[in-house]
Amino acid sequence: MKIFNKKKNKPNNDLLGMWLNFARENGFSEGQILGLAYFNSAIPTVLANVNQDQTIVAPLQNVISDLGNVSSKGANVLYLFKELFYAASTNDNELNPLTLEGIPEGFFSQDDNPYFEYSHSEFGFFKKSRVSIMLIQRMGKILEDYKISVPEAFQLGHSHMNFLLSTSSRLSAVNAVIMSNILPHYLAGIIEMVPNPDSLNSRIDLWLFSKIFHQTISNELADDALFCEWLWYFHNTIFYENEPGSTKVKTEWSLDDPNFEIGMLKAIMEFLPSFYRGNNSTGNQQINSGKSYSKWEEFFPILNEHLITNYGVQSPNDTYINKGEACNYLAYKFIASCQIILANHKMEK
Repeated sequence: MKIFNKKKNKPNNDLLGMWLNFARENGFSEGQILGLAYFNSAIPTVLANVNQDQTIVAPLQNVISDLGNVSSKGANVLYLFKELFYAASTNDNELNPLTLEGIPEGFFSQDDNPYFEYSHSEFGFFKKSRVSIMLIQRMGKILEDYKISVPEAFQLGHSHMNFLLSTSSRLSAVNAVIMSNILPHYLAGIIEMVPNPDSLNSRIDLWLFSKIFHQTISNELADDALFCEWLWYFHNTIFYENEPGSTKVKTEWSLDDPNFEIGMLKAIMEFLPSFYRGNNSTGNQQINSGKSYSKWEEFFPILNEHLITNYGVQSPNDTYINKGEACNYLAYKFIASCQIILANHKMEK
């Protein structure tokens, strides 16, 4: 059965290669990459169905060979959906499971939901990150057991969703995928590479932190283009060699440096006032509107409160689970630090 005309094509190996490169650059395991490929196809397939807009799903033809396929074969669709349902339940505990014939009683019991571990222990950004990574990891394990390749995982995510959308449990499938698609920016950036292959995330010459920083400011500050541009150029000033068109990061910066975060904050504190004097087009940001501070001890409480209130970000309860998560967290800190200094430090125009 086809929900629209079958289209066989040859996947774009260049796009798939760039997608794999960025996923690995973020620190994902090969199993997590399998789960991400499945999820990466499931999302647009469901959204195209909900919105009755096949242009949403059309870019998948760049990574799968059978656009429009409807099948429950290849791997256990019920166990894969169970992971989506469990992850989604951390965002909406009133979701309904599938009610298809043959599903054992208690199969979707929330008593067995492992994702609640993070729902109860993490907040905001880190909750989204930990739940999302657990989802792609657990789906990846299922796909590994079936010896599924990455291209096959892309195909199955599409085919399985089309199958579920054709059943009496269509609405349950839609809600589970939509509510599990509440993602941190570093993960969303990989998924968005399929419809946007020319994004910065496809560039192998660009530093990982810069890719995720750009993804973060573009989404969090979408209504303030001037400040996005200001932040991007300030970020370039701090991290990159002062050469036209250069993508060479200054030697003092390395994401493997345990002092990267404090070094970044000190650089922002040191260089922002002079940068602002040369470029004060900061969009909608508040300038000199808060109380002043003179010590780190006074700065950090303000910064932490700003992160929680404006971005749902607080310090992690344990170590970062991958480089993407670390970069995303640091991107939030960069943005918030700039906003705090602009608002609470005496800025001279």
